[in-house]
Amino acid sequence: MDFIKILIIEDEVLIADYIKETLEINRFKNIHMAHSVSEAREKMHILQPDIILMDINLEGHFEGIQLGREKSSETAIIYITGQSDSRMIEEALDSSPDSYLTKPIREVELIAALKIIINKKQKEYLFVKDGYDDIKLKLQDIIYVEVDKNYLDIYLTDRKVTVRKTLQEFCRQLPISFKQIHRSIIVNTGLIEKITSDEVWIKDLRLPVSRNFRANL
Repeated sequence: MDFIKILIIEDEVLIADYIKETLEINRFKNIHMAHSVSEAREKMHILQPDIILMDINLEGHFEGIQLGREKSSETAIIYITGQSDSRMIEEALDSSPDSYLTKPIREVELIAALKIIINKKQKEYLFVKDGYDDIKLKLQDIIYVEVDKNYLDIYLTDRKVTVRKTLQEFCRQLPISFKQIHRSIIVNTGLIEKITSDEVWIKDLRLPVSRNFRANL
């Protein structure tokens, strides 16, 4: 699972190492660690991880909760704690964590929590290959996809990504909200503003609809 970037924030090095080793055994590869609040803040900013495993009680305080509030809205967070203080729990829940684990950490619970988050993320994102790299695309940002000879041009709200893949292969990766409207075009139907006899309108775009695919809309 090298496309999922995980950041472990834990000031107890032995526990951090145990978590990392457990993840590696379960085939997670893109793993990073931070052992202090300052290091955590820096790596959160630079790495923009998909998932953070965060010890709440960092450096003797509930600094993990504050860091949790600072994360990107697209980053999932699993809080880790060895305490059951009611005030701490209330503060932690206020920052909307995706899961919550208590020490000692059990492998089965850790992996289950991660898999639940990953399953949810896979419904929100699509990963495509660009050479040896995996590119993460947010599904709701994909406007349409168009064939360009042996490549696909994926048009997003902020950029275009080109990959070497057939339209049929790419279509199988997409949820049902994406429909083929032409032999060379797939469109995000959730963004369509108007449908005519031979076009769909998405803001200033006019995309052709062929007769053979008209029934898809």
